[in-house]
Amino acid sequence: MLYNYLIRYPFSNKAKEFIKDKNIDLLSVDEDIIKKATLLLLRTINQNIQDKEKQWRNYLKVDDERISLLYVKLYPVSRILLKIVDYNPLYQQFALHYQKQLKYYINKPLETNEFDEIQKDLCPNLKYIQNTEQYALKLVDYLGYDLGDDHKLQYANLEDGNIYFTKLETINLLSSILKKRILKNIAAEQKDLPKLFLDYGMYIKKKILKENTFNIKVINKPEINTFPPCFLNMYNKLIGGQKLSHIENFTVGVFLSNIGYNYNETLVLFKNSPNFDENIAGYQIKKIMEKKYSVPNCNTLKSNGLCTKECNVKHPFQLFKYKKGENK
Repeated sequence: MLYNYLIRYPFSNKAKEFIKDKNIDLLSVDEDIIKKATLLLLRTINQNIQDKEKQWRNYLKVDDERISLLYVKLYPVSRILLKIVDYNPLYQQFALHYQKQLKYYINKPLETNEFDEIQKDLCPNLKYIQNTEQYALKLVDYLGYDLGDDHKLQYANLEDGNIYFTKLETINLLSSILKKRILKNIAAEQKDLPKLFLDYGMYIKKKILKENTFNIKVINKPEINTFPPCFLNMYNKLIGGQKLSHIENFTVGVFLSNIGYNYNETLVLFKNSPNFDENIAGYQIKKIMEKKYSVPNCNTLKSNGLCTKECNVKHPFQLFKYKKGENK
């Protein structure tokens, strides 16, 4: 059932080995593959979950070399196009699509060792404890995956330096590791890509921006040009798709709430974050707004390493007073 495995898990190490063994040059694939990858990025990954599962169901027992060859090419070619498009919401949707695909198929293994194969691929240090029917991972290895808010340590079953997972928790862990792997270095520098790839990549970018596929709203609040330097720095990092630290995410969220950004406007901005998860981000934004946190003073910002310029004020909101002639 090798070919079926490749269809199910085109992101796996086995798929990479298959490409290598077949001496496939991904930059020389037929235009038809690039067209299919373009369709994947523009349409398939944005389908609702019911339509996706219907498609995945069709390939549950297909063990065809020709189809597997298509899928093992489609995944890396799509990644090449993503590098050209360089648009974070598309990265996120692509990673989420394959994360859900993994969870769908891993719950329906065709062979007894299929789960073990994908587990060793994504998290080789995870060990199965037969007498408890749980999986164990050393704390140091767990922290090395840097899964952030996807897996909060305070909720983990930690004992004797190991974290223990049920089968369901293991599936969620593996899917989060896959998402992290897909997003890692996806926006790497473009080097000598064929014109055909560049043309299709630019076509995808123009289309999603023109049609506003991801419903990204442009927010032109007057305060942006008068943001204090520290918050302007965090804001620019956020909309530029850079990963913010936990304290930066929290602080800029508090700031936006205090200057009048509503829930939807704030959530739209956080969609640019490379580790964006709508459920987690939405929950945290609501909590910030419900608790009505105050923007920290300059001493607190400095102690948290967030100050970028000596402005000779005690609180960043004093800069609004100087620049706009009024208090917040």
